[in-house]
Amino acid sequence: MNVAATERHIIRACRCRREPWVEHLELAHGAYRFELSCWWREAGWTKTVTVVETSVLVRGFVDQALAAAQSDAVVLVPRAGPDA
Repeated sequence: MNVAATERHIIRACRCRREPWVEHLELAHGAYRFELSCWWREAGWTKTVTVVETSVLVRGFVDQALAAAQSDAVVLVPRAGPDA
């Protein structure tokens, strides 16, 4: 999902705004290789993401999910008694 959301091909020195289609995934030699295509411009290319890059992306996703879950959590605060 991250590759589809961030990867774009270049058209006349500009990045295409269309999200590419991820057609194939292959794990080889410690890297994930994706085959991408843009149906709008009939372009095709490959993107290689190392296992280390993948773990950084997964860690960021998990940290975001945990932070969002914590912001929705109800925190009980002790009430001040009559002597306070």
